[in-house]
Amino acid sequence: MVLIEKLMKTELVTAAPDDTVQDVAKRMDQNGVGAVLVVEGSGDSAKLRGLFSERDLVQRVVVPGLDPKATSVGSVMTSDPTAVAPEAKVRECAELIRKRGFRHVPVVQGSRPVGILSARDFQSYLVAGLESLIENDSYRKALEDGRDPYDHIGGGYET
Repeated sequence: MVLIEKLMKTELVTAAPDDTVQDVAKRMDQNGVGAVLVVEGSGDSAKLRGLFSERDLVQRVVVPGLDPKATSVGSVMTSDPTAVAPEAKVRECAELIRKRGFRHVPVVQGSRPVGILSARDFQSYLVAGLESLIENDSYRKALEDGRDPYDHIGGGYET
């Protein structure tokens, strides 16, 4: 059984509720992320207050015509986002992402953010797992057929 703590990103990009949307959007761009965790406090006393994503930027700032320099991220974030614990099972998170259409899921220990899981990271994990299964199946099939599964790498063993 694989737990989310094996997949989640732990190098968090965060924002404070009073940071401006423009500053947070720049931070997202510089770090190549599609969402930031909005937190109050720091270290062990940090508490997750929300999530601000590219979707929030478009739907809650750009479309209504708000000024990103004058708008606090706390006023346009997704408040109290659904989060999971590091001990959550991968299957549970897959269902959450699929059913609720989430692209980012915060990972919390109590109310303290410890990670984030993106749908892209989750998809990469699944693809790698499927590729491994296919490769292992091909390897076993070659052995069952009496062929050397690695013969294609450097030629056969025959002289």
